[in-house]
Amino acid sequence: MNGMAWTYLIYLGLCVAITIWVARTLRRNGVTFLTRVGNDAEPDAVLADALSHLLIVGFYLVNLGVISFLMRSEQRVVDAQESIELLSSKVGMILVVLGAMHFAVLAVFAAVRNHATVDDRPPLRRHSVSELTARRQAFRDHASPSELQFDGPVDDSPQGSRP
Repeated sequence: MNGMAWTYLIYLGLCVAITIWVARTLRRNGVTFLTRVGNDAEPDAVLADALSHLLIVGFYLVNLGVISFLMRSEQRVVDAQESIELLSSKVGMILVVLGAMHFAVLAVFAAVRNHATVDDRPPLRRHSVSELTARRQAFRDHASPSELQFDGPVDDSPQGSRP
């Protein structure tokens, strides 16, 4: 085999090994990140595992495709120095692509997790204008503010007393 063939084999071996390592890390930690602890933890674990698997399959497809596209080179390798230089530029590009894909998958994990936690929150209680007006009037009528019980913040200042 010539020097270029060895360079291609080393490139493929390094890039595929790094891609597998990053994908396994994303899968293992992504499932943990997506799984919510609660009364219905089993359905969430199954859903988290399925979503993580789908994202990792896409991760593999995109990264292995980029590795394949970047494999071809117009530069010919004659000695070890040229081989190392070619490998470092190609592997460096793959590392940048893997880093970008890693952050993209993390963004999807975070979006899914945030969406799930937002949906689980109780709706905010909105006070009507008439309810707030009644509370303000009740506050003015009582001698001691400690006797009143409020569910939330109320504008309790008299109309003309604001600076």
